Amino acid sequence: MEQSSAAKHRYITGLDGLRAIAVVGVILFHLWPQKMVGGWLGVPLFFVISGYLITDLLIQEYDQTQTINLHSFWWRRIKRLYPALLGMLLLVTTMIGLFTRDFLYNLRGIIATNLTYVFNFWEMGHGHSYFNQWNNPSPFTHLWSLSIEGQFYLVWPLIVWWVLKQEWNRAKIAGSLVGASVISAVLMLTLYNMVGLNRTYYGTDTRLFSILLGTALAFVWPSLHLREQIKPRVRRILNLTGWGAMLLMLVAFLMMDGQLAWPYDGGMYLVSLVMTILVAVTVHPASQFSQLLNGRVWNYLGTRSYSIYLYQLPVFVLYDQLVHRPVNLFDGFLKIAWVLLLAEVSYRYIEEVFRRKANFTHQMVGRTRLVYQIIAGTLSLGMLFALVQTNAGKAQPKTDLEQRLTTNAHKIQKANHQAQAEVATTDQLTDDDRATMDQFAVNEQQYQQLKTLKVTAVGDSVLLNTAPNLQELVPHMQVDAKVGRSVADIVSIVQQTRHKDQMAGDLLIAAGTNGNISEKQVQMVMQAAGPKVQVYWVNDFANRSWIAGNNLLLNQMNKKYDNLHIINWQHQAQQHPEWLGKDGVHPNPVGSVEYTKLILRSVLKTGKD
Repeated sequence: MEQSSAAKHRYITGLDGLRAIAVVGVILFHLWPQKMVGGWLGVPLFFVISGYLITDLLIQEYDQTQTINLHSFWWRRIKRLYPALLGMLLLVTTMIGLFTRDFLYNLRGIIATNLTYVFNFWEMGHGHSYFNQWNNPSPFTHLWSLSIEGQFYLVWPLIVWWVLKQEWNRAKIAGSLVGASVISAVLMLTLYNMVGLNRTYYGTDTRLFSILLGTALAFVWPSLHLREQIKPRVRRILNLTGWGAMLLMLVAFLMMDGQLAWPYDGGMYLVSLVMTILVAVTVHPASQFSQLLNGRVWNYLGTRSYSIYLYQLPVFVLYDQLVHRPVNLFDGFLKIAWVLLLAEVSYRYIEEVFRRKANFTHQMVGRTRLVYQIIAGTLSLGMLFALVQTNAGKAQPKTDLEQRLTTNAHKIQKANHQAQAEVATTDQLTDDDRATMDQFAVNEQQYQQLKTLKVTAVGDSVLLNTAPNLQELVPHMQVDAKVGRSVADIVSIVQQTRHKDQMAGDLLIAAGTNGNISEKQVQMVMQAAGPKVQVYWVNDFANRSWIAGNNLLLNQMNKKYDNLHIINWQHQAQQHPEWLGKDGVHPNPVGSVEYTKLILRSVLKTGKD
């Protein structure tokens, strides 16, 4: 099994182009997640490519030598992947230790699990949702996929060697692998509905289907057996199939929201099938795609896609931490420039050096060796400095905001139960009532009016942060608020509430902080609410690229619906930044009172009209 002779391989043109598409999708998702909502699907595309390419190479080696040199394979993988990963970890950890110490928490566990390729398992229990990086961004979240690939590289050559030794029919082997991929997809669906997103998204077993589809393709579509000379009719079918697959994949990149259920209920598997078809077309030398995806730009990005992937999220997260100014398009392009610069350095001076030199340390001489030693030594000291910090071994404590949101969730639940009861109102006011009236600037008539109102409130963490104040003034308010909630979630909740005839009175919405609001979504909310329900929509204030567009759209929609009322929190927060917490998004205790007063004024004004 360890003997080896030189195996002949065909360089597969076009795969670098697919890698480029994958990494660009991931970058755009991390930069502008509400514009490229499905850009995270670049990772399944990487998985399909890896599954095909690695299996194809292993089969070629076995067919030519009747064995697979496992030591050689693993050593090539280590030289290809480990140095660049280690270089990134050294640099980013040093930056954290020196400049962004908020990221020190859990750092030892993060580094150790990445170096041993089990980080995805660690993320299941310690990490935040991949799609909810608002309050707790991490420069390492994206590395979960490298752990799955590392596990695949460790185990898969052994399986391929054993399977090929049995001399089974390769089409049947491919069929078995497709069957295994279906099991993985069913497991994803089951676990998503049972235990939620993190276990499903990061699990090796639940994400393996993309890799398995690529491996299955390699058994029935070996690159060395594909010929450039084929019949014109077959070529047309091949190209049309490729264009169809490419179109479907790009549509998924634009539309498949990873926060919704359907990607995990089979959607991601179907997209992986489409990607497998696209890979099959691209690797065929007779297809248009083998040449269209073989240009200079494609090859540049594709050959550097590993280093680009390594550095993109650390650059984005650390940039946002170090540069305190409103996010704009210029910042996005500047981040991309930094990623490309670091990736180029990593590719030239780490990836290429370690991959091409059999004995890289001995072949480095003189000044070159000294430079590498100085850089490696300095960054190693930087990493050591970060890892010995006390917080590097601790879990991140809850912030004041997180503690307040947890407390508020219990308060809201209790208030919701009380809101369902018909509480008799009295004209006699207590001292506590008068203190509340003074705090929220309402007179006695308004105070009594608020106690009779029935309101359904739906929103994200901003509403969760302020709802107890609202329910204190409006005791018949039913609140449904959750951290990270998108407007798509709001639409679904409003529709379900109306369908179940559970909407209490008027409707208050506080959403848009976590992503784009579309005209269609506002229309669906208004349709579900109906023309007789007064809808109060609080606009947004946050340092995010989509906020201005959201607020502009809400103002436009306000002109189309007589029963839609926009509450201009954006203006108030902009005028009074002292009302906001450290994140610049959620009102602090003083701001929560002002937020509540603003909503009450709008509700009372509409009631008077």
